[in-house]
Amino acid sequence: MLFGLSGIFGSVDTKGRYYYSRLANGQRAIYRTLLSGLESFAGEIRLPLKPVNEISLIFDCILLDNPLIYYLSSFNHSNDLHKNTLLIKPNYKYARSFVKQNTSIINKYLRVYDAVKNKSDVDKEIFVHDYCLNNFCYDNAYHDYSYSVLGLVLNRTAVCEGIAKFVKLSLDYLDVSSLVVFGKAKNPVNDDTAERHAWNIVEIEGMTYHLDVTFDMTLKSKLNRYDYFNLSDDDIKREHTISNGVPLCSTKGNDYFSVNSLVVFNPVELDKFIEHSLMHGKKNIMVKLKNVKDTANVVDKVISIAQQQYANIYKCTAMVEVKYNPSQLVFEINYL
Repeated sequence: MLFGLSGIFGSVDTKGRYYYSRLANGQRAIYRTLLSGLESFAGEIRLPLKPVNEISLIFDCILLDNPLIYYLSSFNHSNDLHKNTLLIKPNYKYARSFVKQNTSIINKYLRVYDAVKNKSDVDKEIFVHDYCLNNFCYDNAYHDYSYSVLGLVLNRTAVCEGIAKFVKLSLDYLDVSSLVVFGKAKNPVNDDTAERHAWNIVEIEGMTYHLDVTFDMTLKSKLNRYDYFNLSDDDIKREHTISNGVPLCSTKGNDYFSVNSLVVFNPVELDKFIEHSLMHGKKNIMVKLKNVKDTANVVDKVISIAQQQYANIYKCTAMVEVKYNPSQLVFEINYL
């Protein structure tokens, strides 16, 4: 099947496609042609004669903008100098019937988000975040499909790239603008080695923020974690290295902890926060403690405060488990 140039420019919906918006006008036309060809499983796509590295860049933009194009493996090319065109032959990972069947499954899967389609953008974002944390897990075994949205839909597990693409697909469905970001990151708790990593940037009420569902997923224990929910550039850079060419996220103070009054600034405030939580029956507590100075002993001090407050209220002792994210200064306090 040959997919040509004529009659298709402007036929592709490019709403919410950030990487498309960064291309020059001529590159956008090629993007639209390639995307239409990929969506129709074209065997060949004819383009204006361009350097192959430029075409590769446009293909990368398509894959970042369109999580449902999970079936492209690579492409071959040849020059038709007589027609002054470049002939692209996509190599597809899966048969068209497999893609059609599983894309239908994905679209049905997204219907779970209909429950929040009339909510605010931040409510939609929280729903997507929590749904991922409560239903999926990080794939440490690197199963089939883990780098695409198929990993979560078919196996309920994926690596960071598959998770970030699924989050974008989910937010696209809910008309919340987002994009997939690639860079490097260090595990916030137990790894000092920066590795290739993918996460999202979201636009909420005209402001852009970092959202790393993968990191929150791997931190989750008794409580859903929001350590990486709507962070600024300054906050995310504590363990992430941001790729060039993504929007600035300069707004501070709209992270999950600040918005939900879960931030304290000293031991006295922490003491009162834990007391208030226990008085309301909470045995699993999440809080961000800023202005930490004695980082070497901070966990022991938090445990001591938590145990003392429990003894004051319940007149007995309790074992306390504290999980600490030193990069984001978040504590999860669990009474056992």
